[in-house]
Amino acid sequence: MDQLVEFVMNIVDGGSIYGFLVPIYVGLLTAERVAHACLEQRVVWNNREAVSNLFLTGIFLGLGVAVGHLLPLGLMALVYENAAIIDLSSGLGDWLVAFLLYDLAWYLDHRIAHRTGAFWAMHHVHHSCPEYNMTVASRGFILDTTLLSRPMFYLLPIFGVSPAHYIMISIVTNIWGIAQHTRMVGKLGWLDLVFATPSSHRVHHGVESHYIDKNFGEVLMVWDHLFGTFQIENDEPSYGVTVPINTVNPIKIQTAGIGWLCAKIRMAPTLKLKFLVLLKPPEWEPVSETTDKARDIVFRTRSAKREFS
Repeated sequence: MDQLVEFVMNIVDGGSIYGFLVPIYVGLLTAERVAHACLEQRVVWNNREAVSNLFLTGIFLGLGVAVGHLLPLGLMALVYENAAIIDLSSGLGDWLVAFLLYDLAWYLDHRIAHRTGAFWAMHHVHHSCPEYNMTVASRGFILDTTLLSRPMFYLLPIFGVSPAHYIMISIVTNIWGIAQHTRMVGKLGWLDLVFATPSSHRVHHGVESHYIDKNFGEVLMVWDHLFGTFQIENDEPSYGVTVPINTVNPIKIQTAGIGWLCAKIRMAPTLKLKFLVLLKPPEWEPVSETTDKARDIVFRTRSAKREFS
């Protein structure tokens, strides 16, 4: 195991995992595109959306190589060296504990991203695509490359998750996360109850009311079962947001959620309510006790979560 870790660490020298992930991503994406062209007749692959998603992926790669992992990994290493309360070695059991902690942190951060205004404004980018294929996996907010939207990840080194643990587990879970963004794999029976399969994750991207804010897990569904956010896929969801952004412009895709947040802050009548916009759930209305006219303004600016998630 130590030799494998050293080998992978050499590949991802400098803190970037993209040199390892890109060939796998390209291979998965190509296989899905070919399968879609050969087998799927009901829905035509939207090439414009795919190109837009891949353009955003290219920007992510550039930022990731430059600063996206160097800064957070450096900070995580500093915390690990000075504040770790548990020593997780390289044994198989320790790796399992590190993975479970990582997966739990992902669940918590993902749920925070949906349930707080500031984090939803960033995560909205990922959900705004009306398509569901592997190009969507890398469609995210630019600053996501710095782990800005994942505060729980910085607690991992306190519990013994080292930078080596983090990089190795990130590689595996990123591959898993890419593969789950597809319509080409149907329901998998009991596996959908245990793992974040394509069926389980399709639910997460659904705009139907019974699918919204469900199935936050990255690899395991155990956290969703424990915390009451699990939902089986009854019928294939409709994807995107309930009020579509109707654009493939990468700049507009990136700024749609931030624009919503800024509009909502402007509508809040007091400084306290403006601050609470950042912390409260996206559907919370800061002017709920003001006039009906103010309510109409907030509605028109798409402040409700039901319009954006």
